[in-house]
Amino acid sequence: MAKGSTTSNRAAALAGEKPVLTMELAEAMAAEALAYSWSIGRNTVTAICDDAGLLKAFRRPDGSNIGCVDFAQLKARAALRFNTSTHVHWGQWKHQPETQVALALLPDVTVEEGGAPIRSRGAVIGGIGVSGAQNRGEDVAIIAHVLKKFGLDPVEEMYVAPPAKAVAGRKRKAKA
Repeated sequence: MAKGSTTSNRAAALAGEKPVLTMELAEAMAAEALAYSWSIGRNTVTAICDDAGLLKAFRRPDGSNIGCVDFAQLKARAALRFNTSTHVHWGQWKHQPETQVALALLPDVTVEEGGAPIRSRGAVIGGIGVSGAQNRGEDVAIIAHVLKKFGLDPVEEMYVAPPAKAVAGRKRKAKA
């Protein structure tokens, strides 16, 4: 058995356990977001990206604001990159304006509210961004509706820092 094969097999097993955002699911989610948007009298743009941040599904209805195209995609990717809904992440740093400015200056990130990670049983499988509603509450309501309809994890309302994970074979050193 080759030295790296155990690691490769373990990685393959772990990769097989993670849910995947299929094209069919992404397309159905985008269609549902648009239908719900229309049901509340809005004409929003929706972008859905996979866990690599690549666009998987997109809806831009006739008459929607062109600026919403970029915002929807940025919201989806920002939520994915930080594994936090954009409205939560922004609020987390409200007393640290320098962090808010730094976030705003990062490439391919927006501080605009209306993006959420797409999670299935806790595993991040993508991001969704909605832009063009009357306010962030409507953007978030559209996202929450879509996630619930497809049995995905709900939009979180608070930031939780990711826990530290022990690296196999390493012991943490106590600080002197």
